[in-house]
Amino acid sequence: MPKKPFSAEEITAQCHRIMDSAATVTANVGFHHLSMRNMALELGMTASNIYNYFPSKERLFLQTRLRGFELLLGQMKHAIPSAEMPMAETSSTLHEFANHLIAFAQRHPGYYQLMFQPPILTTLIEHEDDQRIAWQIERRMSEWQEHVSSLLLDALPRWRLVSAVQQQRAVLFMVSSLHGLIDAYRHRALTELLQGVELIPQDVVAEHVAWLLQGLQQSSSVTSL
Repeated sequence: MPKKPFSAEEITAQCHRIMDSAATVTANVGFHHLSMRNMALELGMTASNIYNYFPSKERLFLQTRLRGFELLLGQMKHAIPSAEMPMAETSSTLHEFANHLIAFAQRHPGYYQLMFQPPILTTLIEHEDDQRIAWQIERRMSEWQEHVSSLLLDALPRWRLVSAVQQQRAVLFMVSSLHGLIDAYRHRALTELLQGVELIPQDVVAEHVAWLLQGLQQSSSVTSL
């Protein structure tokens, strides 16, 4: 009796399972050491079966990176409403944003790494389907950056008076600073400061966001003079 074909839901679930495995391997050994054969062993599949879902390593990378942004955006939109709230709540909302980004990075380190520390591909993206996925990634990334910008401008309304370039730099400063904090904890780069600490404490996140806001507030005061 022929085997019953997978339903659309089963195919999606299998794709997610493969991407989750790819993200885990990436977090542990890096993308360039990602092997379809080793992933197949971990998943109890054959390498050729994985290629039925992802015809190339590049396609797997792109799809996994896209899934990471979709997971992050979905979680943040559910937990953090965008803008249009009393001013007293905006700094706490930015704090919640930082908490969710850090929690995502700690819960999904492989996805986070592929999203914000993507490998440099040695081949050009030439296949039409790959180009379409890359375009979707750019859209999700822009959507995420606009969300961060909206939260930051609500917390620091004086930054609305500066140029768009300066606003973009403020978002860059905010995100890269949080990324540095996440990276320091993940790689235990500062052993004396992080000894015995597994997760980033809530008070550290609160102080970090407060310092960022204070620095950006002072910067906007100088810039707008």
